[in-house]
Amino acid sequence: MEVQLKDGIYHISGDITETCDLSGFGLPSGNVQFDLGNIRTINSCGVREWITWIQKLKINPIYSNCPQSVVMQFNMVKEFLSNNSRVESFQIPAYCENCGEQKVYLMRSGKEFQPGKKLEYDLKKCEKEGCSIESDVDFESYFYFIESLKS
Repeated sequence: MEVQLKDGIYHISGDITETCDLSGFGLPSGNVQFDLGNIRTINSCGVREWITWIQKLKINPIYSNCPQSVVMQFNMVKEFLSNNSRVESFQIPAYCENCGEQKVYLMRSGKEFQPGKKLEYDLKKCEKEGCSIESDVDFESYFYFIESLKS
């Protein structure tokens, strides 16, 4: 896992697993923004390490650009999204069976989704003639975490 600070946002990349040593990363107090868009994988041990680290620092994490691997953990480990955390945006993988095109859509808080409310959103259609792009995830389970978010 790598961490880069750019324009006040901590960009996290790589894999978050039990081998990550988060103790070396000191952060400011208060609201801290994390761009998680370049995380490849995050396993249950990595989630445990992340939660412990966030709790020790006593910060208010703001997550953006969350990939599928992170969203899946949001849904499985409720402590990942503590009372003081926010999700600014997350990704939805999509696929067109007809042409094989793959896309990733970014869902933004206050625009494509409302924290604390069930998601009602239709993906943009594939731009090619006769194609229809569909979400590559199960809507009910993938978007479960949104209803637990504070607005």
